[in-house]
Amino acid sequence: MLASACTEKLGSGRACPGLCPIEGVGIADTTIQGVVVDSTIFAGPQIGSESRLLLATRTDGLVDLRAVIRFDTLPKTFTYDSSGKAVTDTIRAVFHPELVVIGDSVAPELLPKDSITIAAYDVDTAGVGDTAVAPVAALYRPDRLLGRARFRAEQVADTMRIPLDASILTARVAANGRLRVGIRLESGGNTTVRLGSNTSIHSPRLRYRASASADTSKAADTTYSWFPTSRTPEEDLTTRSMLADYTLVVKGTPTPPPGVFAVGGIRGRRTYLAFNVPKRLLDSTQIVRATLRLTQLPVPAADARDTARLQVLLGTSRTVVTDIAKRVLFHEPVTFNSNGYLVGILSGLQEVRLKTDTTARRAIEVAPILRRWFTVDSTEVPHSVILQLPTEGTELTELWFSSLEGPVADRPSLQITYVPRNAPGIP
Repeated sequence: MLASACTEKLGSGRACPGLCPIEGVGIADTTIQGVVVDSTIFAGPQIGSESRLLLATRTDGLVDLRAVIRFDTLPKTFTYDSSGKAVTDTIRAVFHPELVVIGDSVAPELLPKDSITIAAYDVDTAGVGDTAVAPVAALYRPDRLLGRARFRAEQVADTMRIPLDASILTARVAANGRLRVGIRLESGGNTTVRLGSNTSIHSPRLRYRASASADTSKAADTTYSWFPTSRTPEEDLTTRSMLADYTLVVKGTPTPPPGVFAVGGIRGRRTYLAFNVPKRLLDSTQIVRATLRLTQLPVPAADARDTARLQVLLGTSRTVVTDIAKRVLFHEPVTFNSNGYLVGILSGLQEVRLKTDTTARRAIEVAPILRRWFTVDSTEVPHSVILQLPTEGTELTELWFSSLEGPVADRPSLQITYVPRNAPGIP
């Protein structure tokens, strides 16, 4: 283990002789590598559980995010008024169908710089696994086009309506009573659009007028609205509910190169850091300060406007859990406010806001975590922290850091400032 140390003296305690003797109290400062494991894990979220749908394109082609919205329960009949009587008839035609999506309210600086085009496709298919990506992505092609619409930049945070092909929807209603719509950005450039999902209050919906014939005069006066539903997979009710709409990750954020670990991005990375801190530092000293030093590296696809909120959480997994992919799921309780900002964690650490396109040596205060390790046997609960972003899996935003395989000078390290517990005047 690499280590270096120095000492200094506290000033004389003449002002408080009862607690602070005249003798100087030595403060020691040591830097150790400390981190013995750094593993990046895809932590999710599970497909369909995202709080928003994300559409994204990049000029370099490295990122391709689309969305699928399922309307698996569309009735084949409708009720209309005829001479004062309610009449139920078969739907033989639909008129003025449209897909309504609602943009997620974001800061003005995160809106697209130019107008965007969103295209909708019929991505209904049979004999394909519900979470399959490639077969569904292949259906975003011209002969499957349902419609497209162009929107001004300021409309992206509001309600957007995409007109759909009435003949295709009519055929789908008659055939199996369902329509599965795939949407994607077709305006090019480095563009990201955030849409409300079925798990939020801004769910997408399908709207149209129904008719018993191709005669528009016999169409219902009412415009029907349907929210996303999924009828598959039949054996898993939870997954079925989540797949009502979901982000289709054709290409997520690129994998970082060797010597780098990542936090955030799509499909959501977390990093597990395990520590080996000498027992004498935890048992026989009063830790004044502990600083985790990380070398941040710029994310290639980062927007200059992107800022990430790094969370450093105390790991609570026990040693019986040997799979690190599972260990990253166990950490101290986290409390967020209504805006998704961290307001309370057991260790008391605050989120660290970092620009994502920057190279810098970062110093993150972790003393509260080391003080808790004093009471934790590392053979039962490994001394570890979890690095994550609250936007994991729902934003492209991520952070890159040099890992234990990176250049020696850039590797994670731990600087600890402490006072021996048996020092004069230290209770």
